Amino acid sequence: MRGRNPVTLFPFLSVLISTMGVLSFLAVTFLLFAQQEQAANAPKKVVEVNWVGAPPHVSPILVELHADTVRVHGPTWKEPRVFSTKMLEEEVRLIKTLERRAADQMGIVYDRYQLWLFFKNAISTSDELRESFTMAMHKLELYNLSGAGRKEFKQRYPILLVYSRGVKTYDLASYLLDTTTQLNVGVEPMLEGWELPYQKVTGSSKG
Repeated sequence: MRGRNPVTLFPFLSVLISTMGVLSFLAVTFLLFAQQEQAANAPKKVVEVNWVGAPPHVSPILVELHADTVRVHGPTWKEPRVFSTKMLEEEVRLIKTLERRAADQMGIVYDRYQLWLFFKNAISTSDELRESFTMAMHKLELYNLSGAGRKEFKQRYPILLVYSRGVKTYDLASYLLDTTTQLNVGVEPMLEGWELPYQKVTGSSKG
């Protein structure tokens, strides 16, 4: 790992921050980064991602958010799963439709826990979401809740690595996570020239 510039992640600093607060944070951070990059005229560089201070049983799931794609790096996957922003837009449409269905079934007044239970069942049985980002995050949450995760004493949480052109993609992904899961989610800004050490995938796939 010598010669790489470490990026220290503090994911729980951004847990439970409002969407507007996160977007403001990203906007200011990208402005500062852009000024530094322009001043240094730095070329592309590989960065090493470390989660400093995380408990030993917690594993970060890195989620890269670019202008037109999302790349999810699983703990045991040889290659990341890639979803297009257009796919996320369609998922948002489907989830909003399911949310309206939940309101019809449970009445106008229902709490977040009831909605979460509704989505756990609806996503598991949905053919339209079978190869989706939503399903990947759903399975991640089920792992944390399942006997397998508890037996291994492992917890996995997504860290959203938001590139400067991926703020719209972040908006879509965060809506899906906030609406369909109870996962703790970290957020970290990334410059367009930054690449992860294992980022070797080109093209796209359905997941």
